[in-house]
Amino acid sequence: MESVIETLLDLIKIPSISGHQKEIKKILAYVKKNFATPYCKIFEYEGASPVMLLSNGEEKDFDLIFIGHLDVVPAVDELFIPQIRNGKIYARGALDMKAGIAASLYTLMYIIKQSLPLKAGVLITTDEETTSAGIKTLAARDKINAKIVMDVDAGSLNTIIDKYKHPVSVKLTAAGKAGHSSRPWHGVNAVNQLMNCLKKLEENFPYFDINTAKPTSWCDTMTITGISSPVTLNVIPAEAEARLNFRLTEKTSLSELEKILNAACAANNCSYEVLLSSNGVYMDANHPTIQEYKNIVEQITGQDVVISQMPGATDSRVFADNSVIIMHGCNGSGCHSDDENVEIDSVIKLAEIQQRFADKLAKK
Repeated sequence: MESVIETLLDLIKIPSISGHQKEIKKILAYVKKNFATPYCKIFEYEGASPVMLLSNGEEKDFDLIFIGHLDVVPAVDELFIPQIRNGKIYARGALDMKAGIAASLYTLMYIIKQSLPLKAGVLITTDEETTSAGIKTLAARDKINAKIVMDVDAGSLNTIIDKYKHPVSVKLTAAGKAGHSSRPWHGVNAVNQLMNCLKKLEENFPYFDINTAKPTSWCDTMTITGISSPVTLNVIPAEAEARLNFRLTEKTSLSELEKILNAACAANNCSYEVLLSSNGVYMDANHPTIQEYKNIVEQITGQDVVISQMPGATDSRVFADNSVIIMHGCNGSGCHSDDENVEIDSVIKLAEIQQRFADKLAKK
């Protein structure tokens, strides 16, 4: 099983920064060369980074598929030289998320070598850190179905994630009336209109920062990611704009969010446009398949598994409507930081857990 670590080290050494297509193609070529599966296809779409599918047959309907990404956020060259200290690998992409991909590739090879009666594959995206355009386009044009999806970009060895939030990006625009700033009573300040609208929205989406108390429950959030208005020193602004990012739980649908936006905008002479909306992932942790997997994790690790939720988003969301998604990964810390690391033993154990789970599925 140590060979999974050798593969991880090789993957880390390729600086596959999201958007750097030369290195993206290099890392996909490495995977194709070193993991010879009966079927390998690279999907390439205009405006998206490639998506690779490796499987034990030319299928689009799988019993089990693993999903993850091989692109990483930018880093200095030194961070692509893995350092091993105290049982951990320190490097860019070690935890996010080349470790999970390495484990999944070895599990696919195990399924093939053992001739397990499963239709299985590994789906690798290469623009998760930027647009996720690859997986979105794949879902629209070359839809792949799977009964069970293993998302290895989530959780840790003793934590299974059962929910990811629904991300929605919105442009909020306020209209006012221009005038000289020395006579504010002659105009309507669009910036004030915008701020009043944002305050109204905060009645449903409370403000949080490092100095406020953290939310005590799984809740919807709104983050103001940008505010702009024409820059003129002595003019009442007639227009202003804000960019908002909402993260919604299963309690709030897109249509319900739009009702809240409509009410806030109507009261403050504002309008809005939804720029981006995708799915959340809302699994039931008591689902028999998830419970079976959880039991295997506990057997191999000897520790109880915690069920938790994540505020971010994941590429597995394209499977959310029709698949059981198990979100589980390796131990480590420091994603996107200079101290990013993964625990070596957790990578080996993740592959062992996946293979035990595949064995169990094959017996059904």
